[in-house]
Amino acid sequence: MAKKINYFSRNFVDIRQELIGFIRQYYPNTLSDFNDASIGLLILEINAAVGDMLSFHTDRMFQETQLDYAQERKSLLSMARTFGLKVPGKRPSITIVDFSVTVPVNGDTFDLTYAPIIRRGAQVIGSGKVFEAVDDIDFSSPFTTGGLPNRLIIPNTDSNGTIQNYTLTKREIVLNGITKIFSRVLTESDVRPFFELILPDNDVLSVESIITLEGTDYSKNPTLDQFLDESLRWYEVDALAEDKIFVEDKTSTSDNSGIKPGKFIRVDKRFIKEYTDLGFTKVIFGGGSQDIGSLCDFDINNSLVERVGDFINNFSLGTTPSAGQTMFIQYRIGGGSSSNLGSGTLTTVGLADMIINGSDQSINASVQRSLKVNNPAPALGGRDEPSVEEIRNLTRYNFSAQNRAVTIKDYQSRISLMPGEFGVPFRSGVFEEQNKIKISILGLDSDGKLTNSSTNTLRSNIAEYLSDYRMLNDYVEVANGRIINIGFEVDLFIEKEFPQSQIMAEVISKITDFMDINNFHMGESIYLAQLYEIINNVGGVLNVVDLRVYNKVGGGIYSLNEIAQPYLDEATRQIDLLGQFTLFGEPTSMFEIRRPEIDVKCRIKS
Repeated sequence: MAKKINYFSRNFVDIRQELIGFIRQYYPNTLSDFNDASIGLLILEINAAVGDMLSFHTDRMFQETQLDYAQERKSLLSMARTFGLKVPGKRPSITIVDFSVTVPVNGDTFDLTYAPIIRRGAQVIGSGKVFEAVDDIDFSSPFTTGGLPNRLIIPNTDSNGTIQNYTLTKREIVLNGITKIFSRVLTESDVRPFFELILPDNDVLSVESIITLEGTDYSKNPTLDQFLDESLRWYEVDALAEDKIFVEDKTSTSDNSGIKPGKFIRVDKRFIKEYTDLGFTKVIFGGGSQDIGSLCDFDINNSLVERVGDFINNFSLGTTPSAGQTMFIQYRIGGGSSSNLGSGTLTTVGLADMIINGSDQSINASVQRSLKVNNPAPALGGRDEPSVEEIRNLTRYNFSAQNRAVTIKDYQSRISLMPGEFGVPFRSGVFEEQNKIKISILGLDSDGKLTNSSTNTLRSNIAEYLSDYRMLNDYVEVANGRIINIGFEVDLFIEKEFPQSQIMAEVISKITDFMDINNFHMGESIYLAQLYEIINNVGGVLNVVDLRVYNKVGGGIYSLNEIAQPYLDEATRQIDLLGQFTLFGEPTSMFEIRRPEIDVKCRIKS
């Protein structure tokens, strides 16, 4: 008689009962004593326990393959990789630091030859935390690397009003973390596809650079210039299948010292970075090689051997490292929620490589000693690594990266991802016209005001950068945006006991703050009803009697651009708000009060 087994019993109690029924049905004469003290029941319950454990672990293994139910971090990390999501580790806080030096006088300005350059990685310290400068800090330039104005010049005078020297202040971005270097001698066993290397620290923020140098006997770490040498570097990519990166084009000249011309190049030496479930960082290299060594033993022309190598190599996923070399990995550690600090805490200079080319060495030393730092803003953004639930939700709502721009929003976000050394437009607007993607950009001048005189280098960099992400039938055009300069006149009815001058000053300040260019984007309309409410909330103001907006044009001060809205008065260029108290934006334009001290006027009516 065929024996039937019930496969639906999965826990200890059900399996035990099923086994008892099975024995009673098929082996009644062999075992009939199911008392708790019997040997037979002992063996039966051991089998039920084994079955229960097997069922439990089978369920757990299946559960770990389901995004909604997985509990182990390594399972969720594996699923995140499958869905194309790069899960970050700890994230560093970021802030702005004022770097100040004192330089001598030269004529009616400061001596430019003593304006130092502080190399990237310069450290500032406070509250036990170390922050490092993201870019080189060049005091001779009024701009950041990327073209944003950031230099302040303050003359220092004696009691007679004679200028003794100048204080130069550069406002630069710094990131929490410390740079470290890890080295590894590469042997024959390391020359294998997708060679993996785990860094020794479990709080790695980023891998800054990886280089390989010929030889295995190095007593000193490479220099910063070696870590930046393109011929030595391995490049980080999002996926090993990506073979192009955006780098500086050293064959082209820039029309702005703060902006480097860029281009895409193909690279074989590339790697990806992943975080393990224990928080360590794994670096994975490519899987291609050029195995032509055996052909060199034959009497074959070397150039022909190289041609054969071109056919048999496979660099589609990058190349493998070579034996007999030393690999140096420059990376940064730190971050986490504890790296968030208040303003005014980063006041100590740590390690800093300062270059001064003045002719007097004693003055050079004096400039170097004068370096002071301070953070006017708090350090924010530091976070610990994502929790299991955060990874689950990140994965659930993540779409695999397409690495291409399809919609207008894709182009907008892709521009913001361009590396800063190739230029940073202050604002950009993207719109489509007759199947052409038109991009308008605006920058800032040295006074922090809008300028539509962007450099050719910046426009070329944006067009070149987007060329690798645009759709095949998209044509991208990058042009300067339009600045609409405006002025305000406001009439107020106020309480008599309040000083008029005080109320006027506060109202002018409120209008200036409301119209701050940092509060708006290109193409954004401005709803003046909000401004009415702000002014009405000023102490002493009973009512806003009238608010008029004027288009300021030309005169050697303002831009030549005019608003698209009609005027109420062509002579004064008072803008018709069309009954909606709105300044309507256009995709290519942005509003600005050029000179608040004269462009915002306030009158008191009794």
